[in-house]
Amino acid sequence: MKLPPSWLLASGITFTMTAIPTATARPWTQVPRPRAENTTTNPTYFFTFGDSYSQTGFSASSTQPSASSPMGNPDLGTGTTTNGPNWIGYLTTTENASLVLNYNFAAGGATIDNALVPAYPGDLASQFRLFEDVYAEKPETAPWDAKDAVFGYYLRGWGVATYTLKLISRLESLVEEVYKNGGRKFLFLNVPPTSRSPFFLDQGEEVVKQHAEYLAVFNRNLEEMVEKFNKEKGDVTTVLYDSWSFMTKILDDPTAYGFPNATCIDDDGTSCIWWNNYHPGMNTILFVGYYYYYYYYYYYYYYYYYYYYYYYYV
Repeated sequence: MKLPPSWLLASGITFTMTAIPTATARPWTQVPRPRAENTTTNPTYFFTFGDSYSQTGFSASSTQPSASSPMGNPDLGTGTTTNGPNWIGYLTTTENASLVLNYNFAAGGATIDNALVPAYPGDLASQFRLFEDVYAEKPETAPWDAKDAVFGYYLRGWGVATYTLKLISRLESLVEEVYKNGGRKFLFLNVPPTSRSPFFLDQGEEVVKQHAEYLAVFNRNLEEMVEKFNKEKGDVTTVLYDSWSFMTKILDDPTAYGFPNATCIDDDGTSCIWWNNYHPGMNTILFVGYYYYYYYYYYYYYYYYYYYYYYYYV
């Protein structure tokens, strides 16, 4: 089992690793746990990239993130595909231990690079270019450095199984550009089991099977890329969050997590796992953020310090 890197203890964002036990059923209509007040010093600058699972509608040319408005623009919970906050909104505003400022470049329908898999404007390559144009030089609106900046990536990886190595290679080249600009702390989320969304289930078993096989290949290649990147650089901290396994646990036993079944849809974002036929609702995402915090602090936090104590002093 991996121990949490020390920067996770110091930064305001608290992530779990890939080992995810079954959670206790909870009433997920409760009010989210408020973020600890620490708005005066040393914020964590959280730069995020992705597609509709991550989008918030942030504009780099509009209101910038601040202690009073950590998401900058638009208001928290708007511009998402959950009918409320998504994982970025929860990690930035509630499920952390200090001030986090989020700069989110994610765009709905984004692929890694439209030159490889043509899709909607706003692919990951253009998101990285926007980061370089606006924030790479560490302006007054985001005076980040290697110690206080975290770069997060969450993309579903459109394509076919035989094409994933090329897609992952392109992703690695984009991450390399962030590294050249000074980034040293990276969060990667693998692809959840979207094959089990109503969107794919309605297309029949063969489509579901083919898509699930593609996701398995993509996630395996992503994990290999992260391990390779971490080993080659030596001076980076990387976290790979296994969203596939966590979402699988919810879908396998939805009632344990407060949902009636694995396929119902409700656009209120709270009653069902799914907000629409492809995107989870805000309560599903809230569960993930809530779990980040409690699993990390009540397990990894103490595990880390007991390990440290016995390693050095016993």
